[in-house]
Amino acid sequence: MLRSVLFLILMTIAGCSGDDRGLAPVSGTVLFNGKPLPNAGVIFTPDEDNIRVGVGSTDKDGKYRLTSFQINDGAKIGKHTVTIRAYEIPDGPPKAADDITNVRGKMLTPFKYARPETSGLTADVAKKNNVIDFALTD
Repeated sequence: MLRSVLFLILMTIAGCSGDDRGLAPVSGTVLFNGKPLPNAGVIFTPDEDNIRVGVGSTDKDGKYRLTSFQINDGAKIGKHTVTIRAYEIPDGPPKAADDITNVRGKMLTPFKYARPETSGLTADVAKKNNVIDFALTD
């Protein structure tokens, strides 16, 4: 009986020690020409193939937190290429993402930041909490 109880305690402790998917929390701030960039999409694409990307969006103060599987669970530990893009928000009520009449406004950030091949943005996600800021310019 004592062995069973000890086994259950050890399994519970082992199950609570870190993220078994190799993720770590990632947050930060995105500035564009020295000012916070609101409503921007932030994507961390791991350099390793076939790994889920970490995604987030900035709030009115340019702050973001990444999600891979569950809200704010972070990104895969390791090296990433980062892309960031922001669009004008069109007038009128918000529409569903799959609404075919949904039209994006003009892109506010330079196109180079929207593509992994040209963004020039990278990040190294460590095993601890990561605060990774970006300062974009024209």
